[in-house]
Amino acid sequence: MTNGNLDALIDRIKIMANDHHKTPEVRYLFETRFTPARARCWTIHQAYFVRNRRDCWALAMGQAPLDVKRDIWLHEQDELISDPRAAGEDHYTLTTKEAKLLGVSEADIDQTEPHPFVATALEAWLHLGKQDWLRSFVAVSMVEAINSNIIVPTGGFSYHARERLVLDLGLPRESLVNRNVHVEADQEHALLLEKVLRRHVRDQATHDVVIDALRKTLVIDRAYRAGLAFAMNQIPLAS
Repeated sequence: MTNGNLDALIDRIKIMANDHHKTPEVRYLFETRFTPARARCWTIHQAYFVRNRRDCWALAMGQAPLDVKRDIWLHEQDELISDPRAAGEDHYTLTTKEAKLLGVSEADIDQTEPHPFVATALEAWLHLGKQDWLRSFVAVSMVEAINSNIIVPTGGFSYHARERLVLDLGLPRESLVNRNVHVEADQEHALLLEKVLRRHVRDQATHDVVIDALRKTLVIDRAYRAGLAFAMNQIPLAS
């Protein structure tokens, strides 16, 4: 693949990411108002989503070439061990602290099953993650790319969720440490996709694998976002 072809692929990924945010399923989530009860529903599902991300990155890392394993490991250190942007806490701890801010304990998370629509999407990501390494890597890293404000100027999912929590619930923006860290972190994480593709997409066959993985992971993401919005909308605004 020439540099021009790779540039075109990266440009196409950015277009796909922005078009994704215009889909009915994503708009359904963005337009869903938060109430205290809906926020509790949202944060429980976010915890399951974060666990799923760790599983999917592990699947990609396990199959990947050594150079990509190193890149993924550097990425996952923030998530699993310590992120200096969060005073050294890992990202799942940040998730559970955010949940507590919304009135949800770790026990509440563990004892609540995700909505069937959400559970199905999470299982679909795991299935996709068990394919060949490039497909697995692209599928998981694209979910970070669509959360990047650099790639999506209108704002990624962390940004939109933070604004909902601030505007609908009146929470101070500075109290939402997890949202703030992810708004910043996913700017860097999104660069990993481009970095790896420029090293490993060498021919039309690998190019086609990338496009196929992108399409599939975005379909799953639409199902996840719609399922999350549906679960939240089952809770009346007056509750």
